[in-house]
Amino acid sequence: MTGSEAVAYIHSARGRGKKRGLEGITELMHRLGDPQDTLRFVHVVGTNGKGSTSTMIARSLTAAGYRTGLFISPFILDFRERIQVDGAMIPPQALGEVVEQVRAAAEAMAAEGRRPTEFELVCAAAFLWYAGRQCDIVVLEAGLGGGRDATNLIRTSVLAVICAIGLDHTELLGDTPAAIAREKCGILRRGVPVVSYPAQEDEALAAIMECAAALDCRLILGNLSAVRVGEMSLTGTDLCYRGLSLHLPLVGRYQIANCVTAIEALFALRDAGWAVSDAAIVRGIGSAFFPARMEVLARQPDVILDGAHNPHGAAALSASLDGLVPGELTVLLGMMKDKDVAASLAQVLPHARRVFTVEPEGNPRAMKAEDLAALCRGWCPEAAAYGLRQREAFAEAYDTLRPGETLLICGSLYVASDLRRVAGDFFRERGIPHSPHLDDPV
Repeated sequence: MTGSEAVAYIHSARGRGKKRGLEGITELMHRLGDPQDTLRFVHVVGTNGKGSTSTMIARSLTAAGYRTGLFISPFILDFRERIQVDGAMIPPQALGEVVEQVRAAAEAMAAEGRRPTEFELVCAAAFLWYAGRQCDIVVLEAGLGGGRDATNLIRTSVLAVICAIGLDHTELLGDTPAAIAREKCGILRRGVPVVSYPAQEDEALAAIMECAAALDCRLILGNLSAVRVGEMSLTGTDLCYRGLSLHLPLVGRYQIANCVTAIEALFALRDAGWAVSDAAIVRGIGSAFFPARMEVLARQPDVILDGAHNPHGAAALSASLDGLVPGELTVLLGMMKDKDVAASLAQVLPHARRVFTVEPEGNPRAMKAEDLAALCRGWCPEAAAYGLRQREAFAEAYDTLRPGETLLICGSLYVASDLRRVAGDFFRERGIPHSPHLDDPV
């Protein structure tokens, strides 16, 4: 099986398998010899900030000399972004090999009427790869939820990390911050420390404290008031915290709180006996990169890409724009119709002079560009729908920017992924200087 065949096989399971709590992934992994039991994990959950926080932790552990796995969900450009070791994506040939093993076990289950889900297949492939690579530790980002998430079959977590809790997937996780926080706390293990994002809503934090206390978990909270912020720009933020002076290349005010969460997680690992030096933390965080999170694609004119896809993420984006982008905005966006679209738009569009709306191809969850443009006009009268014509929308938005104006691409991560490719092709064809990360996505 080639790498592309492996990806096609995994995606072919979309909507076919039936989620049965942890039963499906537990059986699948048992048929594969339970390779996850040979690994140790930092388990990361939350509504927003999981990818950035996980990346900072993983990069620092690699800098400390540990062979470190990183599992993220979803990917932006390449499926292999989901499964990394020491910052490198799983090679295509290796992906084909591990998915071949997964397919044999999955088809045996399907023959007995218990077909695994797409996400269970992804998790199984990742666990096989990390075990085969003899990772010292894996930073494991949960998918949807926490307690019922397929990643929660692990029994060897050394630390839990709870990132920012917000209202998203309320039909599955609960309709209050407290209910969602309790679901996320399903990853807690008795006596295993837990680090929480330092700016949780009171209701969510109260639920986290209750769950941690019930399981005798030491709860660690960062202190944002102890952060000394130096220069903040579209190249990142200089800051001091816990005796560390570092440069955070992930752009945006909200990344400071994610950085504090990562630092506290790394200090907690140090307390547990992991040899993570200050220098390793500074190097690791200083090398962190995560696409579509206030990612600066080009300068002068500035083009920024952010995958904020719910009200909590949109609020964080808005706060960062206030401090970093002083001029007017042209906004190019697409959204999923099952999100709280109006609440997200209310956060971002007060910054906009005009809006272009698009949609990803072949996604039944996508909001029609015409419907999205009509909704946008409640905040920004100049809103034009381009549908599937993403390149045309990008070119028109870029070519008609006023001096000092910024092009902001935001909304769904599916749209962000599409438009990141469009932007890269556009800049290369015209010889426009752009971020080197556009040519090297991880």
